Amino acid sequence: MPDYLKKLFAVNERIVTYRFINGMYQARFRRDGYNIEVASKSFDTMKRKFLEKLLAAERQKSNEGFPLFKDFITDWLKIKKQTVKETTYSSCSHLITYNLLPRYGERYVNEITRKDIQDFLFELTDAGKNRTAAKLKQLLSAIFDVICEDYGIKTPMAKIVLNHYEVKKGKAFTKEEEKTIIDFCKENPHYLGNSSILVLLFTGMRVGELPSLQYDGTFITCESEKTRKGYAKVIRQIPVSPMLKKVLPLIDFEQAKTATKYAVRDAIKRIFPKRHVHELRYTFITRAKESGCNPELVMKWVGHKFDADVKTSRVDRGYTDYSQEYILQEINKIDYIL
Repeated sequence: MPDYLKKLFAVNERIVTYRFINGMYQARFRRDGYNIEVASKSFDTMKRKFLEKLLAAERQKSNEGFPLFKDFITDWLKIKKQTVKETTYSSCSHLITYNLLPRYGERYVNEITRKDIQDFLFELTDAGKNRTAAKLKQLLSAIFDVICEDYGIKTPMAKIVLNHYEVKKGKAFTKEEEKTIIDFCKENPHYLGNSSILVLLFTGMRVGELPSLQYDGTFITCESEKTRKGYAKVIRQIPVSPMLKKVLPLIDFEQAKTATKYAVRDAIKRIFPKRHVHELRYTFITRAKESGCNPELVMKWVGHKFDADVKTSRVDRGYTDYSQEYILQEINKIDYIL
């Protein structure tokens, strides 16, 4: 810039040259590793733009070697997708997209402090989103375990606390409520999801296991939803109980398999608006125990790894192979009047 055009102003203890030409204020700063150019018809606007670019450049320089949270999380999710089930990945991706990226996406990972995260989680709990806060705390802990290992920084998750929150536990439907469910399905056969809730009620399956459902007349089989990605599929066999046999004429198994989780949810909400699909599973387990079925068999039917009623070790259970005759004898105990 020719000397006769140079003018000066100071920003953050830096002397910046500028000129006014063709109705525009133009400033340039090319020193100490910075290369900033701005222009505006207004001197104040030009100066503000320069300050914004200078602060952004200083921030980038001070965080050199650290990625933005949004860039790190993109790579983290790619790895996650290869190591977890699709449903788990979908849940993580949803929490990140709608909660973490809007909050931290443009922050460098080393800029995110314990106070930032604590304030964020308290905002959620203050809004009554306790479950979301708990999930995000767990997710952020996993994310920062990798960040801190990769970049040698201290985790901001240390001493993060949440307000006390008790998860609302479901409960088994009463026998009277079971009858109400069956009667509703009889009277309203056109509703999508009815077949699904009847299968869940009398097998204890999880809703996510329905797409793998197979029925051969004696057993219902499904792929366990808890099978981890990369591991061999865990196939469960649930024998058909007398109670399930009673409602078989109401069940379309293909429809039960293909109904979305939303259709299944809506089906139970039509009958009991304040109840949840997972409570159908509680009901099957409760009735099986009330009927005196072998608790270890009940565990196998519903795919549980732990049950306080089962005193044998996991190794012992793994070496136990019950005969079909005994299994059918036990399932036949689930027979009661509604």
